[in-house]
Amino acid sequence: MPQLQPPDWIEPREYQRTAIREWVNADGQGILHMATGTGKTITALLAASRVAESIDRGLFLVVTVPYQHLVDQWAEELNEFGITPVRAYQSRKNWQPRLERELLEYNHGSRSLCFVVTTHRTLSMEPAQQTIGRGRGPMMLIADEVHHLGAEQMRTGLSQAFDFRLGLSATPERWYDDEGTRVLERYFGETVFEYGLTAAIEAGALCEYYYIPHIVEFDAEELEEYRRLTAKIGRLSGGQSDVALEDNPALQQALFKRARLVGTARQKLDVLVDLLEREREVDHTLVYCSDGSMGIESGEGQRHVDATTDRIRSESDLTVDRFTARESQADRERLLDRFDDGSIDVLTSIRCLDEGVDVPATRTAYILASTSNPRQFVQRRGRILRTHPGKDFAVIHDFITVPSVNGQPAFLSGSEFDVERRLLEKELERVSTFADAARNHPDAEVDGVPTTDGSLQRLKRQYDLLGS
Repeated sequence: MPQLQPPDWIEPREYQRTAIREWVNADGQGILHMATGTGKTITALLAASRVAESIDRGLFLVVTVPYQHLVDQWAEELNEFGITPVRAYQSRKNWQPRLERELLEYNHGSRSLCFVVTTHRTLSMEPAQQTIGRGRGPMMLIADEVHHLGAEQMRTGLSQAFDFRLGLSATPERWYDDEGTRVLERYFGETVFEYGLTAAIEAGALCEYYYIPHIVEFDAEELEEYRRLTAKIGRLSGGQSDVALEDNPALQQALFKRARLVGTARQKLDVLVDLLEREREVDHTLVYCSDGSMGIESGEGQRHVDATTDRIRSESDLTVDRFTARESQADRERLLDRFDDGSIDVLTSIRCLDEGVDVPATRTAYILASTSNPRQFVQRRGRILRTHPGKDFAVIHDFITVPSVNGQPAFLSGSEFDVERRLLEKELERVSTFADAARNHPDAEVDGVPTTDGSLQRLKRQYDLLGS
């Protein structure tokens, strides 16, 4: 009979023990709000092990994750616990017969444990729901990156058949979706344990870091396009900040175009190359690029990630490779191995490294483009701060685009100024979030720490955001 047995090498940290205890005390329901890189997977499996030990009838465990590569990662972790789970994704013929057979054995009592790892999308579909619904014993659901399940199309996977429910996320609240957040809280229960970044750094679960923001400007052509789009956004929104985008596709498109323009501002590559040239040694460096293309009009130029890769290659002797959705899973694994062993100096990426991909060797990261969605930049920061042998700290360079040329602002009209002020306020929220836990926080005094030149303060004064 298989047993859910933690391997000898796992020695849970005190905060992990506390998280499990709080979840158990909440009758086996709740969400663990834990910083990326603090061991949510191991914590969840230890909680499942606790459940399996406490009940006589056995356990049917379903782990659901947002991406297929995470199915494989969780399955490998379960292998360490002595379990070979069913991997339920892609074609049903590859997993449904085995799952049905093991469920039958579980229901008849000839199997004490039945484990399946699946994707959120597969779990939300009728075939998986019908098969899982045949379980006749204690059932537990572990939802990794639980915030995804608040989306309306994913909620059908939240079956009432699960007796034990554990949600995991570094950012459990859904961005601009209060209803989706409420759905998750009603189903999983409230957050029963929170372990933030500062506590994780102090405990040694994550490494310390320096945070260096860089102000970059548009060129004249980009600024003119920026002003045109901002004026259009101001007209379409009527000066309101809470317009429902799904009801206003024209506004949505204008915002999308402006975000792409901000993300691909040409000066960013000039600043990036200059910063790389100043480094005495460049290794284990990540560059997060925009998902747009270079050029004013959409589709005019090459992908931003390709332009960034080519620019670094042409102006340095560094080894650079890209890590995007266009690379196969096998190629991605090869790239990560080469990055880890130092064969690749710089890895350029779009969004593939945001959730579920471990790059603990990363020492320096350049964030050329980021959304104001906290989930994205919190996930990125956590991945950069994972501990690694020989890594004492990390350095994060954050690029912030402002609507000016050679220090001269765009001279926006009143309504346009308000639109721009709200955008910069969101950017500064990200800056504040990153700076708060950094070694070179404005309130800290550390010798030899790089500091900004005061440009952020000037920007805040210019837009009356000194309180931000």
